Parts: sequence; structure tokens; C-alpha cells
Amino acid sequence: MRIPTTEIDRLAERIVDALLRQGYVRPRVEKSILVEKVAERIRKTFEEEAALEEEAERIVAATARNAPGIDQNRMIQLVKKKLAEERGFPL
Repeated sequence: MRIPTTEIDRLAERIVDALLRQGYVRPRVEKSILVEKVAERIRKTFEEEAALEEEAERIVAATARNAPGIDQNRMIQLVKKKLAEERGFPL
């Protein structure tokens, strides 16, 4: 899934605002720096998930020839889940 940069930036700002408002963080840097760091982490997480999905698709494509009639979308999700578990990546 591709999320526009503006949406990620807006989400990051809302997260930082909520953390500040509720007193969960006491910033030692400007709010804008916090927002950028959160947005950067969100983008990186989406990139990592996309890479997991691509790897799962390659694995399923390589093995699907030996198992005709399987639901490839379901298999991709199962392989992706297994890869994520092995790598400690939360889905």
C-alpha cells in the first residue's frame, strides 16, 4: 500500500501532538524535529513491509508451480507473516 508523504507527515504530527499533550514525552528538541523523526520511522516501516511482501511473493511464485490450484494471495500472506515473525517485524 502506498501512502502519500503528506498523509504520513500529518499522521506523525498527530502522534507527536498526542504524546506531548498527554505528557508521555518531554521534548529536548524542537517539535518539528520530533515530527520528522516519527515520519521517517513510519516511512521506513512501510518500506520494510513492502520488502517483506515482495520476498513473500517471490517465494510463493517459485513454489506455486509445484502446487497448482493453491490460493496464491493467501499463501503470500502466510509466508509474509512467517517471515515477519522470524525477523521480529510487527505486522
